[in-house]
Amino acid sequence: MANVNIPEYRISVDQLRPGVFIRLEKSNWFSHPFLFNNFKVKDEEQIAVLRRLGVTEIICVPEKSDVLPLSPSQAPQHEAAQEQSVEAEQAVDRLWELKRERTKRLQDKKRRIAECEERFNSSIQDFSNIMKGIVRGNSQSVNEGIAFVGRLTEHFLTDKESTLHLMNVMEPAERMYSHALNVAILSMMVGRGAGLDSARMQTLGIGALFHDIGKTRIEKKLLKKRGKLTRSEQQLMENHPAFGVEILSKIPEFPANAIAVVQQHHERMDGSGYPGGLKGEDIDRLARIVGIADAYDKLCNQPDPDESLTPYLALSYMFGQQKNLFDPEYLALFIRSLGVYPPGTVVQLTNGAIGMVMSVNPNNQLRPSVVLYDSEVPRKEALIVELADEPDLKVEKSIRLAHLPQEIFEYLSPRKRISYFVDMD
Repeated sequence: MANVNIPEYRISVDQLRPGVFIRLEKSNWFSHPFLFNNFKVKDEEQIAVLRRLGVTEIICVPEKSDVLPLSPSQAPQHEAAQEQSVEAEQAVDRLWELKRERTKRLQDKKRRIAECEERFNSSIQDFSNIMKGIVRGNSQSVNEGIAFVGRLTEHFLTDKESTLHLMNVMEPAERMYSHALNVAILSMMVGRGAGLDSARMQTLGIGALFHDIGKTRIEKKLLKKRGKLTRSEQQLMENHPAFGVEILSKIPEFPANAIAVVQQHHERMDGSGYPGGLKGEDIDRLARIVGIADAYDKLCNQPDPDESLTPYLALSYMFGQQKNLFDPEYLALFIRSLGVYPPGTVVQLTNGAIGMVMSVNPNNQLRPSVVLYDSEVPRKEALIVELADEPDLKVEKSIRLAHLPQEIFEYLSPRKRISYFVDMD
């Protein structure tokens, strides 16, 4: 049990025992084989490794310790020969090899994420051209849109694990396109979880991609307005589903079933939505999915970044305050897809480390992948820790971006706008 009332203090390595939480003093991350500078001692082997490295004193952190260290009188005396034991040397070698392997594996993951970012940015440009073509009534653009969704749908149906992942800030001119792509991908994640067949997934993807196409008939000045809308402005905004239906109905090639998604994505289960005030089962099932994804992405990506919620808070708000608005089955699937701590959530771990969630572990949502802040590690070499590999380490709490010290904020670079993409590797 943690000893919360005792301040940190320096002890001899000889006083260590398993369960004591320690901080390596004046230690560079590259100078030792441990994953962290701060950690809870797991076994006698770790103590032997510390001795082998020549560490004589460390800082004890009682608040995070399961037990207190031994008193000086209880501490065993170790001969120099013991400190240089073959077993300790082998343990050091094993830890260094493990650290190298893990660093290489995680660097490979960061490389795939970087490639994924490039694909997303390229997809934004492709989709913007498709959107412009459909607004002009170009039937060929519909075929291109169907093919675009078909590739994503095929991937979602065949790949067991998708990567949810943060992107660079999108230019304001591309906000509509990034939002549409976000909503389509998030919707298809839910559709995959719901077991939709390929035809329904395609309809879901097309409807989600073009759910806001009606906003192309609304002045950009109004779309970009910050703060509360006037009554007339709100009424105009609420006409965008009807505008979308009008645009798409003029293109015979556009799937009729997807038009229902465009028309109904703002309907709510309790009847409080628009334009028809539909309730429950009267709302198209695919539109219910898109409505959840659309609401979530808007909470995370407000026009004013200061008003945006973190992914964790957005999910908490939807589940806690808006549960009656959404289909409970699909909302549960949505939360399961993103994880308890969605990508973009800044967290503090039980060892005190601060990091940002990069991806969700589908087998254990409480143990995501986290990129860590460490002032001694160059930002480009920042470590991504798989909490699934660290049984003694877990998320202690989430942290709002406004509460982060500036140096940590800049190091982690939490994106002001959040997007999600599939790792095609």
